[in-house]
Amino acid sequence: MMDKKITILHANDIHGQLNFTVNHDMEVMGGISLLSGYLKKTRAEGPTFFGICGDVLQEDVLGSDYKGTNTVEMINYMNPNCLSLGNHELDYGLAHLLIFKECVSAPILCANMVVSNLRQDLFRSSIVCELGGVRMLLIGVIPQAFFNKILSDQFCRSMLDYKDTYDAVREEIAKHKDEQIDLVVLMSHYGIEGDRILAQNMPKDLHVDLILGGHTHINMDEPEVINGIPVVQSSYGTTHIGRFDVTVDAEKGGIKEWKWQRVPLTEETSEFDLGVDDLADRVTFHKKKKRDNAKLCEFAGVFEHKSRLYETDLGNLVADAFAESYPVDFVILQSGSIRRKECGPVVTQKDLNELYPYDDKFVEIDMTGREIKEAFHYLFCLKPDGSVMNGTFLYSKGFRLVADGTDCWQQGCSVLGLSLNGKDFEDDKIYRVGMTRNCASNAMRYFSMDLGEERQRVLSLSTFHDLAKWCLSQAGTIPAPEKGRFELLNFEG
Repeated sequence: MMDKKITILHANDIHGQLNFTVNHDMEVMGGISLLSGYLKKTRAEGPTFFGICGDVLQEDVLGSDYKGTNTVEMINYMNPNCLSLGNHELDYGLAHLLIFKECVSAPILCANMVVSNLRQDLFRSSIVCELGGVRMLLIGVIPQAFFNKILSDQFCRSMLDYKDTYDAVREEIAKHKDEQIDLVVLMSHYGIEGDRILAQNMPKDLHVDLILGGHTHINMDEPEVINGIPVVQSSYGTTHIGRFDVTVDAEKGGIKEWKWQRVPLTEETSEFDLGVDDLADRVTFHKKKKRDNAKLCEFAGVFEHKSRLYETDLGNLVADAFAESYPVDFVILQSGSIRRKECGPVVTQKDLNELYPYDDKFVEIDMTGREIKEAFHYLFCLKPDGSVMNGTFLYSKGFRLVADGTDCWQQGCSVLGLSLNGKDFEDDKIYRVGMTRNCASNAMRYFSMDLGEERQRVLSLSTFHDLAKWCLSQAGTIPAPEKGRFELLNFEG
């Protein structure tokens, strides 16, 4: 019997990025048109699988305005074999996600969500895809932290359970044990650290062949082979696509040979697909330019957000805007919510959409000084999985945090100072802490602390609306915000 050959193409973290960019060498990079063109070319060459491993939605100005629905026609046009969920598919709640699921023609996979009383999967857990005589079992998986995002809704808490990934994989493989499966592929959105752990602890008897991942936005030059399992991501947006050329053992199944590359999507590797261009143009230019270009405010210069790990002018400014808009003592803001590396001096509606595309509720939570100290000590401690900071944050004016990162990967970072307006936090004093609902929902992961809805007072239903209102209310030029809120000493990342 002759061995079978197929091509596996995978993307992740597209985030609604439809348009190409131009680099310093004036080379066109990425965009939905070149991605679709590469798919057409590869499919014409032989049996080809294409899957997207989470985060189709969110981030850019268009994804935020349309809550991701602007990408549905493009996804359907490219006709992927399947998609798996990412954390941003859960941004708008379960109702939005289920509508999105019904509008996308490809199966959306997640083996971790179970309707409690029915013991029934909420999404398709897996599909079997046959290409070129090769039968592939695709299983979609997410970590529990992402599942927890939808549990702020009381109905979801009462109706849904999270199924352990290893249990889910074992169940899906058992369902298809009589179907002569050649390859078992996980479509994961755990991030590279999570995928490493998944692969390292994967029982040998499950015979998982590949882990196609997402979430971390890393540029991999080659797969990491862990416990015999290649682990890969394709990058971020639409600038690259991951490609496996696989030879499958005709007698035993499983991978006999493989080659992987992260293919740059340029005019050298692909051709523009005019059909998808028409769809992208219709979405891109639907918005009125007049509204996009309306001036909201003016900064004293170009403010930057070059790193999520350290405080930045843009991050401090948004945190201060929220602190001035709401009756709280200080604000904790997720660094990842700031999505532009620089902005200003003139700030338009479009600029603000791109800078802060996450519209969320804003909540106030009463916390004792002791709780605040415990939260930050946990944030920087060494976790059982070897990680240190499982979240990065920005803070409003008056807050000050100093941490020492000496030998952090062996013993964790130590908090040297924690104060508000020059005074140490008092253990028994109550402080009003402001944060987005998303941040509060993830507090167990960040701070090992339950900040459930019973502790939250909703101050606003729209952080983006309030941020835009704050910008409009500023008279004159907005100066760069004060620095010195977070200092990380002796840290080597």
